[in-house]
Amino acid sequence: MLSCAAMKRLPFFFLLVLLLPLLLQAQPLSQPVLALGADTTYLPARGAMTLLRDPNGSMTPAQALLASGWRKLPNSVSEGYTADVVWLRLEINRTADAPRDWVLRFTNALLDDVRFYRQDADGVWTPLHSGEDVGRANWLMDERGVVLPIRVKNPGPETWLVRLKTKNAMATDLEIWTSIAFNDFSRREYLYYGLYFGCYLLLILFHTLFWRMTGEALSGWYLLYVWFNAMNEVMTVALPQQLFNMPVTISDPLLGLSICISLTVGAHFSSLQLELPTLWPRFSKAVSFGTAMASAAGCALVLSGRYPDGMILVQILALLLIVGFIGMSLWLLTRGYRPARFFLLAFGIFYAGVIISFMRNLGWVPFNFWTGHASAIGAFLHMLLMSLRLNLRYNGLRRDKEMAQSEMVRAVRQLNDGLEHQVAKRTVALQQEIARRELLELELRDALEVERRTREEQKDFVAMVSHEFRTPLAIINTTAQQIAKNLDAVREKTLVRCQNLRNAAQRMAALVDEYLTADRMDTGIAAFRPERCDLGALIDGVLDEWPHERVQRSLQALPPQFVCDKGLLRVALRNLLTNADRHAPEGRPILVHAGVQDSGDIRIAVCNEGPPIADDEVPRLFQKYFRGRIAQHLPGAGLGLYLVQRIATMHAGEVKLENAGHHGTLIFSLLLPERNGLSGAAQPAAS
Repeated sequence: MLSCAAMKRLPFFFLLVLLLPLLLQAQPLSQPVLALGADTTYLPARGAMTLLRDPNGSMTPAQALLASGWRKLPNSVSEGYTADVVWLRLEINRTADAPRDWVLRFTNALLDDVRFYRQDADGVWTPLHSGEDVGRANWLMDERGVVLPIRVKNPGPETWLVRLKTKNAMATDLEIWTSIAFNDFSRREYLYYGLYFGCYLLLILFHTLFWRMTGEALSGWYLLYVWFNAMNEVMTVALPQQLFNMPVTISDPLLGLSICISLTVGAHFSSLQLELPTLWPRFSKAVSFGTAMASAAGCALVLSGRYPDGMILVQILALLLIVGFIGMSLWLLTRGYRPARFFLLAFGIFYAGVIISFMRNLGWVPFNFWTGHASAIGAFLHMLLMSLRLNLRYNGLRRDKEMAQSEMVRAVRQLNDGLEHQVAKRTVALQQEIARRELLELELRDALEVERRTREEQKDFVAMVSHEFRTPLAIINTTAQQIAKNLDAVREKTLVRCQNLRNAAQRMAALVDEYLTADRMDTGIAAFRPERCDLGALIDGVLDEWPHERVQRSLQALPPQFVCDKGLLRVALRNLLTNADRHAPEGRPILVHAGVQDSGDIRIAVCNEGPPIADDEVPRLFQKYFRGRIAQHLPGAGLGLYLVQRIATMHAGEVKLENAGHHGTLIFSLLLPERNGLSGAAQPAAS
C-alpha cells in the first residue's frame, strides 16, 4: 500500500507526465521547401509554413503572395479565436519520379472556410474550396475534416497558398499524404475513434444502469458529466457532422451549448467529489449558481451568433475554476482532508488536459499532437479513474453493510451459543456432503467423457462400416446375380467375375483384420513379443510386396541386431505404404528412406506425391476411424495411421507427419530409438 505522503505526490506526478511532452517538445527543424519524392508517403507541413494575417479578408492570392507581412511559423498554426483571415504559404518541390496524386489534410475538423490556391500553367490561381460553410455535401472528399485532393503533374518547385477563416479556434496542422497512404490512415483513424467512443458508450450505458439501480444523485450527476464530455469530444472531431451531414448552423451552436452546459455540470460534480456541500454548503451553492449564470451567458452569446465570445468567456472561466479547485484541494490536503487526495489524482489529470486544450484554443501554446489530443487523453483517463472510484465507493458501502451484519450475527451468537454449535456441526456435515457430491460429480464427468468418446468411436465405426462394407457387399451381390443369371457365360467373363468376388472379399477381410487388430491392441489382448531381428532384411521383405517401379527404396546401413516385435513392425510399415499407395498418383513412385540418425535413433520415412492435407485435419490424423476429406472416396477404415501410432508407442518411438504436402510431397516418418528399453526384456528368437 502507498503511504500517505506518496499518495499526496501522485497528482503532481500525473500532472507532470501530461505536461512534460508540451514542455519538452523540441521545435521542428526548419524545412523551407517540402520535397515530394518517390518514397514520400506522409509529410507534415509543421515548421515549413509562413503565415500572413488579412484582417479585412480582401486580399487575392496574388496580393497575398506579394504582401510584406509574412512571418515564419516555428510550429503549427495556433492563432486562437480570431476574426482575421489567415493565409498560409508552402513551398513544394516534386521530383520527377514522385506520385502525382496527393491529399492535403487539415487536422482541425472545425474549420469554416478553407480555400487552397495554386497557379496553373498560365499563371492563373486556381482554387479548391471546402470547409463547414460550404456544406459537407459539396466537399471534395467525404471525410470528418477538410481533406483536399491535389494532382501535381509537373516536377519542380511550386507555391501553395491556403486561406483560412473560422469562428472556432484557429489552430490546425497541415499534412501532405499520398492517396494510398491517406486511405490506409483514414481507415485506421476511424477504427481508433470507433474504439474510443465505443468505450465512452459502454461507460454511459454502464452508469445509466448503475444510476437506475442505486438512484443516488452522485451517480446521476456523473452520468451527465460523462455524457457532456463525450458530446464535446465527438463534436470536436466532427464525426456526427460527417455521419448526419450536419450543417454548420446546427453543429457549431450544438457544440457551443454543450461546452457551456458542461461547465455547470463539471463544477457541480467537482463540488460533490470534494464533498463541498457538506463541508461548505453556502460556498458550494455560490459556485454552482455562479457557473450556471456564466453558462447561461455563454449559451446566450453562442445563440446570438457571437460564438467566439461565448467560447472565450466559458473557457477562461473554466481555467479560473480549475485553478480554484486545485488550489482549494491542495489547501484541504494539507489539513488531512481525505476526499482531496483522490480529487487531485483524478481531476488533476483531466484539468491538465483541459488547460492545455484551452490554452491551445486561445493561441497561448503551439498546436501539435499532444496539445491536440490532451483533452481527450486526460478526459478518458479521468473517466476511468472516476468509474473506478464510484465502484470502489459502493464496494466500500457494501463492505460496511457486511461488517454491520457480521457484528449483529456475532451478538446473536453470543446470546445463543448452543444454536451456533448446532449450526457449525450442520455446516461441517454440509461441507462433507458437498465434497462427496463434488467427488461424485467429477467421477460422473469422467464417466460421461469416456461415454462420449466411446459414442464418437462407435459413430465413426458405424459410418466406416456403412461406407466401407457396403461397397464390397454390393460388388459381391451384383456379381453373384450376374453369375446366377448367366450360368452359360464364357469362361473368361466368369473368371473376371470370380476375381471381383475375391477382391471384394479380400477388401472386407482386410477391413475386419484392421478393426480386430486395433480392437485387440486397445483391449490389451494382442501380445507384444520383442525379439532381435535384422531390421534391414525386415524392411526389404515388406517392400518386396510392392512392385519395384511403385515403391523405391534408399536404405542405409541398419543394425542387424535390433530389438522389436517383427509382426507388429511389419503391420506398421505396410500401413504406411498402403496409405501412401492410396494417395499417390498413378505412375509416380513412393520413396522409402531408412537410416540411423546422428542421435542413434532409426528413422524410416515414406514419401509420396499427392494432394496436401488440410491444416485443420493434421491434429486428427492419428485418431481412430478418422478419415480426411481426401480419403472420403478411397477405400480404408481410418485405422491404418492409428495402428502405426500404437505400434510406435509400444516400441518407445513415435510416428509423425513431417510434411503435409504443401510443397508437393507428403512425408510420414517412423522413429524408433535404438536403445528403446526393450533389450533387457527381449531374448533372441533362437533362445
